[in-house]
Amino acid sequence: MNPFKKSSDDYQKHIAENSGDYQVKSAKHENLIAKILCVLAAVVLWFYVTITDSTTDEKTFTGISVDIRNLDRIEETLGLSLISGYDYTVDITVRGTRSELNRLDIDDISAYIDAKDISAAGEYTLPIRTSLPNGVTTGNLSVNYITIYVDKRTTISVPIEVLTSQTIESDYTLGTPELNIETVNVTGPEEELAKIDHAVAYFDLGRVSKTLLSTGKLVLVDQNNVEITNPYVKLQTTEVTVKFPVYTFKDVPLTVEYKYGYYNDSNVTVTIEPSAIRIKGDPDVLADIDSIVITSLDEKKITDDLTQDVTIMLPDDIENVSGVSSATVTVTHKNTETREIEITNISVLNPNNLDYTLASDSITVCFRGTRTLLSFLNSNTVTATIDLGYLNNASGTVSVPVTISVASAIAGNVYEIGEYQMDVTIN
Repeated sequence: MNPFKKSSDDYQKHIAENSGDYQVKSAKHENLIAKILCVLAAVVLWFYVTITDSTTDEKTFTGISVDIRNLDRIEETLGLSLISGYDYTVDITVRGTRSELNRLDIDDISAYIDAKDISAAGEYTLPIRTSLPNGVTTGNLSVNYITIYVDKRTTISVPIEVLTSQTIESDYTLGTPELNIETVNVTGPEEELAKIDHAVAYFDLGRVSKTLLSTGKLVLVDQNNVEITNPYVKLQTTEVTVKFPVYTFKDVPLTVEYKYGYYNDSNVTVTIEPSAIRIKGDPDVLADIDSIVITSLDEKKITDDLTQDVTIMLPDDIENVSGVSSATVTVTHKNTETREIEITNISVLNPNNLDYTLASDSITVCFRGTRTLLSFLNSNTVTATIDLGYLNNASGTVSVPVTISVASAIAGNVYEIGEYQMDVTIN
């Protein structure tokens, strides 16, 4: 260790302490501390004065809503409703010490009128009262009295109107809205209800390409479509659900179906006039419709060529917009003829072992088919069947249906025309 180094450091310190630079730095440091202490002292003093100051002062609170007490008695006991006086506000000046006023918040202050003395419909001027925390009092009010009007409460029914905005494709059309309710009951002051013309629901449907179901809020309006906002006018229901049907159009052919499937292009010509109609319906529904069947032809009941008018029936969700409600169906036989055959091959089904007697041992049946196939009809290829199974407790003479069958080789191409029965006597 160098003894001369320590002596040198002490000497330099001594020189610095006795120089002007050191004295200036020391003074600046002491001044900063003093300033900080002064600020802290001022803050403490301000808090002390604020908390302990008993000097009376005033503070004004604006926009205080005026409540109405005992309003339920007017509505429930007297059957009256408030028409005016429900939306007043008042500015309240509060007096108290500064410390109390500084602790006071607008939520601590309330204003009200008392409707306990109202006994009938009419106009009443009532004083505004205040409710304040302990330690402060009411100074001035911007309004000291409020005039209210009460009237008889009643109920009316008003129609509902639906207003929409939308963009719809050119191939589609928006149908008439279908509401779950057509009217709505409204309860309130008689005088206020007289202003109501109807209820309206607004819908923004956006871009529409299919049927929509939407729920909207009901708004009461007058004859000029100005909204009525009296809070004492109550809707029985505040919403309406509306179906917005979207339709498109399609031209579809009219067709017929065949009960047994005997008819085809080789043996009949079937024409329908008009041959097609234009229908209107939901796009998804129409997409699945390629034709409309207007009737079912029973080949066994058509003995000759036929012309008949048929009413065009459509499903409930499809509309005929063609302007015609019926079509004429014409059936013309071709490449076939008819032939009568006497059938002696009669089979009787008798599961109940009845004692019976047939009215005849044969039955004459008319058939339709090609000439070649008709030539194959005989006792071996045609059978008549009588079923007595349902005659368990019958007696006397009963007319029983006769079922005609042909050999499988020609079935479907030759068929009987008409219905046949035979009298059977149960002994």
